Amino acid sequence: MSPTSGLVSKAPPPAADTSGWPPDNAERRDFYHRTRTFPASVRLWRAAIVKRVLAEPERYPLVAGETSQQARSRVDEGISFIREVARILSLLYGTPRLGNKEDPVDELVYIILARKTREGAYQDTYKKLKHAFPSWDRLLSAPRRRVEKLVYSGGLAAKKTDSLFGALGRLKETFGTCTLGPASDWSDAELSQFLCSLPEIEKKSAHCIMMYSFDREVFPVDTHVGRVLTRLGPYRELGLDLEGLDHKQLQRVLADLVPPNLRYSLHVNLLAHGREVCTAQRPKCEQCELRNFCATYRRKVVSDARASDAPTVVDLFCGAGGLSEGFGRAGFQVLLALDSDPRALRTYRLNHPAVPDDRVLCREIQTLEPGELKKLSGRRTIDVLVGAPPCQGFSPAGFRSKKTLLRYSMATDDRNYLFEYMVGAALELKPRLFLMENVPGMKSPQRGRKSFLERAEAILVSKGGYQTAIWKLNAAAFGVPQERLRYFLVAARGRSLPAFPEVDYQASQQDEVPLDALPPVSLDEAIFDLPERHADSGAAVARWTSDRATTDKRSRRYLSKFRILDKAALLYNHTVRYHNPLDLQLYGLLRQGEDGALFLERLQRTDLMRYRSDVFDDKYARLTGRNPCKTIVAHLAKDGNGYVHPTQPRSITVREGARVQSFHDRYMFCGAPSDQWRQLGNAVPPVLAEAVARTFKRFLESRGVR
Repeated sequence: MSPTSGLVSKAPPPAADTSGWPPDNAERRDFYHRTRTFPASVRLWRAAIVKRVLAEPERYPLVAGETSQQARSRVDEGISFIREVARILSLLYGTPRLGNKEDPVDELVYIILARKTREGAYQDTYKKLKHAFPSWDRLLSAPRRRVEKLVYSGGLAAKKTDSLFGALGRLKETFGTCTLGPASDWSDAELSQFLCSLPEIEKKSAHCIMMYSFDREVFPVDTHVGRVLTRLGPYRELGLDLEGLDHKQLQRVLADLVPPNLRYSLHVNLLAHGREVCTAQRPKCEQCELRNFCATYRRKVVSDARASDAPTVVDLFCGAGGLSEGFGRAGFQVLLALDSDPRALRTYRLNHPAVPDDRVLCREIQTLEPGELKKLSGRRTIDVLVGAPPCQGFSPAGFRSKKTLLRYSMATDDRNYLFEYMVGAALELKPRLFLMENVPGMKSPQRGRKSFLERAEAILVSKGGYQTAIWKLNAAAFGVPQERLRYFLVAARGRSLPAFPEVDYQASQQDEVPLDALPPVSLDEAIFDLPERHADSGAAVARWTSDRATTDKRSRRYLSKFRILDKAALLYNHTVRYHNPLDLQLYGLLRQGEDGALFLERLQRTDLMRYRSDVFDDKYARLTGRNPCKTIVAHLAKDGNGYVHPTQPRSITVREGARVQSFHDRYMFCGAPSDQWRQLGNAVPPVLAEAVARTFKRFLESRGVR
């Protein structure tokens, strides 16, 4: 038993980051993003680590043959991983003191007594010795039999007594008394070497004394810490493999791989996590806030998915994963996902542990070789091919100003032809079903020619032998608290098509809405329980500080029904951007449902308007809580003036946008805030995707597939 497994403080963990490396203001809203700023001590350590990994290709095989810059990039990925893990753990456990001793000789005795002994026993033994001997010099001059009798109840009495007399005797021989005070000025290397020369003191124990009693930035790797880090698998980007290493080997490998300013917090919080959640036997993975970061957990869910006979999906232009999330909720397994945005793929990977990392591809679809998708998917038959090609070229939001509109041409925008590569993928993979989502603009005729969507449809029919249909779907009609109109090109091999998804809620511009449809889910029902925020506030990950919504009747129709809520202790991406004083004043005067034009007509406050009202008459707008939200768009990456919170004078947060898009609360959006908003605005709402996936699944089952 390690002495660092002492009693964990039961006080509530703090709301603030206590990891030792909190983000500076420029990084405050980033989540799992490449670190932007490094303290001076970390910069020096980072340079040393880059040299180390380049010098040890047998330990870090993925760096072999790379330049220093390439190695540094990989190291930075590992630093970002460890830093995010440390932040999450600090919020969960609060970086407690663990009962260890401030005096280094006290800690030395405490560690000797703790060896291979349960916690309560060695703590009782320590108290007995402290009571019996006012100073450790008195113990050294006491009869051996007396000391052995006092430590007997803790087990290994003879061995521990030998260690106590040997270590304390060495201190007296070196310093004239049982003290380590003169060593406080020694370097880390000198202090570690001396402590390791004491009987029964190994490097891990020496580092515990140095960390707890000398405040040195060292990293002890005890049993719990080693186990949790081995399961997490840090520095996978370097090819580091910790499996099969014992605690002595882990100490040697990991001691210097943790940034110095994170070492204390990471040690004590990993220890607490190892004792409470990531236990040696039967770890509580479903309760673990780190499970999506964990290599061991990810391997398990990948294995479970491969053993499943669930219908299969390949997701092209996957972005942050809205389509994959919806199909996964409906019982499909995703074999392969592809996108060209590395930051969106970080979000995808983190939230889709059942998809192997090497099957989440950061590629331009144009660069795929013939047959490559088939090979990568690993299956002879694909059940469904889905994708949402970039829509900015078709969307009016992409060219709002008159100046831009005059020089924009859909015909010359390369983004508008990416659908051809997706159709080409369908002809190669020959999936049983095909689904392509895009904005209404893709269905608009092009100067007398067929629309882009109709062209895709014609290719699938003529070259692939598919039956096709174009579905016009408003997300609000399926329970999403958002008016979001999109077209879906659906295709099936054979003579029939899946049934149109069942519409349950009222929605504008949605065909086939039944007379008994339910009222739409409102914005208030989606976000009412989230903690209040003011301008320029919040952290990318924080503890929940408000009551959860499970007993509030407003949660029943949406948050509970669609499994948006979960039991997570942490709240992700609930941050507000900076707003200037003029905008804040305007926000406070806007009424719910009012835009800039109505505001000017009512109050004539042109002094608060920063945009031309004849071009951007809806640049400012306050959302209405009693209605569904308007469409969440990628433009929110630039500003939130058109998405002012219904009751608070600020724009909405990414978490609120995620609720509106129907992502569950444990879904984490990575990158800088602008990255998070682009990912969110481009995503297909998972609840809408799930409705489509259910009708696809019924179609496949009716044909004997799964």
